[in-house]
Amino acid sequence: MDDRIRTQALTRGYVTRAQIIDAGYRDRDIKSALRAGLLVRLRHGIYAYADDVARLTEVERHRLTAFAVIDRLGDGFVLSHQSACAAHGIDQHASPDHDVHVTRLDGRAGRREAGVVHHVGDVPSDDVMRVDGRPVMRPERAVFEAATICTTESGMVAASSALHLGHVTAEGLEDTVGRLARWPGARHAALAVRLSDGRCESVGESRSLFMMWRGGIPRPEQQVLIQGPFGVIARVDFDWDAWRHTGEFDGLFKYGRLNVHELDPGRVLTDEKAREDGVRGTGRGMSRWTWSELPMRQTVERLRLDLDRSRTLYCRGRTYISLG
Repeated sequence: MDDRIRTQALTRGYVTRAQIIDAGYRDRDIKSALRAGLLVRLRHGIYAYADDVARLTEVERHRLTAFAVIDRLGDGFVLSHQSACAAHGIDQHASPDHDVHVTRLDGRAGRREAGVVHHVGDVPSDDVMRVDGRPVMRPERAVFEAATICTTESGMVAASSALHLGHVTAEGLEDTVGRLARWPGARHAALAVRLSDGRCESVGESRSLFMMWRGGIPRPEQQVLIQGPFGVIARVDFDWDAWRHTGEFDGLFKYGRLNVHELDPGRVLTDEKAREDGVRGTGRGMSRWTWSELPMRQTVERLRLDLDRSRTLYCRGRTYISLG
C-alpha cells in the first residue's frame, strides 16, 4: 500500500475499500494485505493498518469503527448507547455485542443490519454533541442508553467510568434517569446508576464494588489513605474501618503491560509486598483478588471470612458491626 493509503489512514484512523480501489489497487491486493498482516478489517469495506490498531484498547477500537460507520451514514444519525460511550472514552465491560449503535433522527423504523443497530426515539438537540466532528449522544444519555440494554454490572461500570472521567455528575445522571423514566429498561438503568461510584479507578474496581453489593458485603470506603507513624503508608482501593480491613483489586496495570517497572518486572511484587506489610503493621488485614476472581461466590465468601478475622484480631474493645 502506497503513501496515499497511509495518509488516508492517518487522517481518520481507517481507510475504505473505495479509497484503496481509487488508489489503483484491486480487491486481491486488499486480500493480500490482510493475509500479510498489514491491514485488518474493522468491518465490511473498512480497514486499518494493523500496527495502528494493535495499540488501541477495546474501547478505542470500537470508537474507531463507530466513527467509520457514522461517517458513511451521514446526516440523520447519531452515535448512541455503547458506541456513544466509546466515543467519549467511557470504559465498558461485557457489552452484549460488538455492533455499532446509532439512533435515527428521521423517524423511520429501527433495525439491525451488517453489524449496525439502528435505534429510534425522540432526540432533543441538547442531547447531542460533536466529538471529533461526529454527532454523538451526550455522556449522560449515552450511559443511560447503554445501561438499559446491558447487564446491571456493565451499566455500573460505564456510569462509574463516566463519573471518574468527569464527563458526568451524579446529579446529571439522576436527572437523565428521571427524564427518560418511561424508556424500556429504565428501572434497570436506574439501579446501575445508583450503584455507580466515580471513585472507582478501573473496570476491575467497579466490578469489585458490584460483587460486594451482590454478595451482601458492606459497602467500603474507596481510595483511602492509610496513615502510619511517619505519614501515609499507602492508598488502598477499599477500606472497612469498622472491621480494620482493607481490600485491593490487583489488575493489569500492576502486573501486566502497564507495569511502571517494565525494565524490572519483579520489582512491583517487591513493592506491593512491602506496601501490604506496612498496611498490616497499622493493625489492619488485607484481602486481594484478581480479574479472574470477579465476581465469584468464592471470592465473596473469602472476603467475608477475612473481614471477620480482622474484626477478631484488631477490633478488641471496639464497637463493630456483625456480618452475620
